Amino acid sequence: MKNITYILIVILFNSLNAQNYGFGIIPNGGNSALVQATTNFNGNNVDVSDVGFALLIPTGNTTLTNLSTFNGRVWTVTKITASQLTSLSLGDGSKDLFVLNLAPGQSIISHGIGTSFDLVSFDIINPPNSGNAEFLDNNDAIAIGLGGVANSFFNANIDETTTQDYFGGIVPGEENIVFDTLGVPEITISKNDIKIYPNPFSDVIMIETDVEVISVQIFDTNGRIVLSHKNSKVIPAKSLANGNYLVKVNYNGDYISKKIIKK
Repeated sequence: MKNITYILIVILFNSLNAQNYGFGIIPNGGNSALVQATTNFNGNNVDVSDVGFALLIPTGNTTLTNLSTFNGRVWTVTKITASQLTSLSLGDGSKDLFVLNLAPGQSIISHGIGTSFDLVSFDIINPPNSGNAEFLDNNDAIAIGLGGVANSFFNANIDETTTQDYFGGIVPGEENIVFDTLGVPEITISKNDIKIYPNPFSDVIMIETDVEVISVQIFDTNGRIVLSHKNSKVIPAKSLANGNYLVKVNYNGDYISKKIIKK
């Protein structure tokens, strides 16, 4: 009995500490987004073969264009409309599916624990006014119904032995982007001389203006308010995790918004 318990503990420990790459999607300025991979191990001369994932976006005329390359290698994107999915008895008719793939090849990379690196960036043309662009989960009925062709994966040879799938799931807090805040321009309003800085920030966000600041709200990439202050131009933000945020400053019955990064 003790031996069985020990084996189970070893299996659980190994699964929790398996070497992998987590995927995350973040705003990239304007109507553009960036998908990154974040690692949990030190990798030296990792041979990246093929990579893929799929995004669900509210149905419409949205297209993804201007895809960046990965080490010179080209990404492809295939749109499967909501009506095409429902014809296969998949989905509820409210979201289109975009399948992005990096074809098999060879890219040698090295990285440290916790490193994030860009997989692909793209422009979102005709985005919806609301809703999210979110990763399709490999356990979702749509992914299963499509026979795995829309699954997320990261095929690589990390130790000069065999190529395996090292996809480790979605990075918490980077599961989706919110369309009603995605395209908000990063601006300084000259007539009132309002500035939000520094960017990137670490501990404090400063609001520089001669007008009265009524409130400041900080939103994460999911559109949730993570900080809120009234009548203040100095916003303590040390508690925020590293990542992308939207700062909304309310003043004199109006407001401006700016995307800002915590590092």
